[in-house]
Amino acid sequence: MKFVKAKIEIFFILIALLLFSCQSEENIVFQDMSGNLISGSELVVKMTKVTQNPVSADNIIDSTDCFSVKLPVMVIANGQEITIANEADYSLIEDIFNQSQQDIDEVQVQLPVTVVYADYTEAVISTQQEWLQAATCNESGSDLTCIAFEYPVSVNTYDTVNQIADVVVVDDNMELYGFLSNLNEDVLAAIAYPVVVQSPNGDEITANDNDELLNAINQFTNLCE
Repeated sequence: MKFVKAKIEIFFILIALLLFSCQSEENIVFQDMSGNLISGSELVVKMTKVTQNPVSADNIIDSTDCFSVKLPVMVIANGQEITIANEADYSLIEDIFNQSQQDIDEVQVQLPVTVVYADYTEAVISTQQEWLQAATCNESGSDLTCIAFEYPVSVNTYDTVNQIADVVVVDDNMELYGFLSNLNEDVLAAIAYPVVVQSPNGDEITANDNDELLNAINQFTNLCE
């Protein structure tokens, strides 16, 4: 019995050492704060602008960076009623605008419509007063959605309260935006590099750390203007 008891004690000692070793490894992974995603940092702010809902993409319809209009939608462009079913149909409005250089180009969206804000929340706008109120905000050309990340992107996380390590895999802009928006000091997060950054021209940069990722975004930023 003493021999069995000794074996059990040795077993639990080994388990304890293993758990301590794993915990130490997790601490080492996130010990270098330069590799972590910090809420409010320049990198996280710009990643958020890359992954937000592209509110400026449909400005030919709504003339605002406060929200985008959920398609399909009916509009009147210079007196002509057309249906915009997808982003490719924006060119229909441009064609109407190009029919004459003498008139004033104007688009009127037929209400009610559903609008989508930068954080992907939605709202139904039913009146012109609601439209004008929603279209008045402090956003002005602030998104960087002409830049794209190649998905999936993996992020290593460590819950410092519960001492739990995990890997979060995000598959699109909306998921990554939500993850970045919910960063907090209790959960450490670090991107599992490499990450591929794509420009609107199709150029690609492979980033292997936070500094390279920020440099890649900054390099393509002027292309979003």
